[in-house]
Amino acid sequence: MTGGMNEAVAVYYDTTIDLYERLWGEHVHHGYWDPGESPSADGADRHAAADRLVRELVDFAGVPRDARVLDVGCGIGGPAIALARDYGATVEGVTLSEAQASRAAERAAEHGVGERTSFRTVDFLVSAYPDASFDAVWAMESVMHIPDRPAFFAEAFRVLKPGGVLAIASWCVRDGELTPAQEELHQQVLRHQVMPPLQSIEDHERMAADAGFAEVRGVDWTAAVANSWDPRFAQVEFDGGRQFIRDLARDRGVEVLGFFYAGPVMLEAFATGAMTYGAIRAIRP
Repeated sequence: MTGGMNEAVAVYYDTTIDLYERLWGEHVHHGYWDPGESPSADGADRHAAADRLVRELVDFAGVPRDARVLDVGCGIGGPAIALARDYGATVEGVTLSEAQASRAAERAAEHGVGERTSFRTVDFLVSAYPDASFDAVWAMESVMHIPDRPAFFAEAFRVLKPGGVLAIASWCVRDGELTPAQEELHQQVLRHQVMPPLQSIEDHERMAADAGFAEVRGVDWTAAVANSWDPRFAQVEFDGGRQFIRDLARDRGVEVLGFFYAGPVMLEAFATGAMTYGAIRAIRP
């Protein structure tokens, strides 16, 4: 199951990397806005809001300056570049997508942090890093792709130094049983975004504690990030048209269509309470 999921995730991101960068910019993750703030009202634009999400997770988790960081699911390197540039970190990023690793290295060099960042195409669960080798494990919108999440927490615990911090931002579902309508939305998200079933923020806290972490804390950031999927709010423009989408499906396979279906489904899933967005922080004793 894990191997099949890993392959599907790799194919999905290999075939959509340019689409995400075209629409979402250097960060392949949500943006963060305060209540009432919007790009159209002189608030942060989509790119600045995505930058802010990195800062919010740094502050919430307590990632120290000048840390050695393992970035699990590094995407095209947006957070790694920010951590190296703005916080003095040395970052090793891992991803299942060769295209993402290659693009992340290119972008890090462009931003002048190539010497403090590196990117590998490898499954974090079998990456074979030495015990106690990192000050922080960073996972921004990547844990939701991992079928064996208890194994993720165990591996994060293993590679962290004593006192090291785990910083996670992830798509989640609300705690408790979903209604049939909410479960249908949940299943649509899984199909379009190539994920195993999502879990609640509370589930993530329990898994962290079970792995041996201390000072575990979760927070719900749904209201701050949900508008990332509203193209009018986030002022995301896509000029491809239906013919462009048909050509993409023909050239890259129908799986690429999930990229275009995801937005309305995600908005509805957040609006109905089926999905939440959580940050989790924990410390290795």
